Amino acid sequence: MSTQTDTTTNTPGARATDIDDVRQAGYRAAATPIGETLLVAGPLLRAAGLSVPEGSVAVAVAESDSLAVRYRDVDADSSVGPAGAVGTDTVLVVSGMIARVPWARDADTVIVLVDTPGGPVVFDATSDVTIFDAETDLAGNPLATLVFDGMTVADPAPVRREMADDTRLRIAAVHALLIAGAAERCAEMTVMHTATRRQFGRTLDHFQAVKQNQAILLEEVALVRAVSALAGRHLVAADPSPLDAAARDAVMAAVVQASASAGEIARLSHQLHGAIGFTELSELHEFTTRLWAWREAIDSGDWATQLGSAAIVSGADGLWTMITETTEETL
Repeated sequence: MSTQTDTTTNTPGARATDIDDVRQAGYRAAATPIGETLLVAGPLLRAAGLSVPEGSVAVAVAESDSLAVRYRDVDADSSVGPAGAVGTDTVLVVSGMIARVPWARDADTVIVLVDTPGGPVVFDATSDVTIFDAETDLAGNPLATLVFDGMTVADPAPVRREMADDTRLRIAAVHALLIAGAAERCAEMTVMHTATRRQFGRTLDHFQAVKQNQAILLEEVALVRAVSALAGRHLVAADPSPLDAAARDAVMAAVVQASASAGEIARLSHQLHGAIGFTELSELHEFTTRLWAWREAIDSGDWATQLGSAAIVSGADGLWTMITETTEETL
């Protein structure tokens, strides 16, 4: 396994250009887990002291009840926890399944993050896991089920609890960047359509209602681009450390806004296309279905509730600081 290196500083870590690479993947509807590879797997593996493999990496995050994890060589003399909670070494036995893992079938490497009796660990499951192409998301991208049948993990790498807890938020931020890219392409197609389609002797962009809705569309696209870029900058700045409280709040705000904007951008794009973009043969359809799929992936984390709870805890005096404490200029 080789370490991904920043060619500018010659030190391992995510780069500022990774943000644009992920956004471009959304803009081009690229069928690849580039965001998970650059901004999720890379920091997680580096935090665990592992090198980042060549090629694409899919990330599977196990729910608390999806996998049964125990030590293979149990310390029989230990009275801590249930049987198997303490081992004489670090070798684990993993059973169970993880559902709806994006790109697991297509990626060059599959890594798994799971809680164990000794804390969170990450390990490479590429060769020993059974992968089923179970379903797809709303855009038709593959979601696989990973099945572990008593799989032995000889070298699980421990990860700090805070870093493990950040992983789902990092995945949500990747989806926000993908939404930003797809939203930009939707806007381009919509502006071109309204500038060339003619009704009643003039192009659509000469009608006041079209102008108004197009302005709202462009505002939403600019907003999601800005908030997702800020989230991406936080991920790059933190790599490979956990996000601090201010960074988590800023990234959660970004993914909540991207989720809200995705639906509005898709609605306005279809409306300004006269709904013709709903057909599968339309290029617009390819991008709006991705907006919906990535919005669904973000919403699964319930980030709005978490952000609201953080705002309540901060209180009236702390709310303004929470809003203004992190900007691109402070990163």
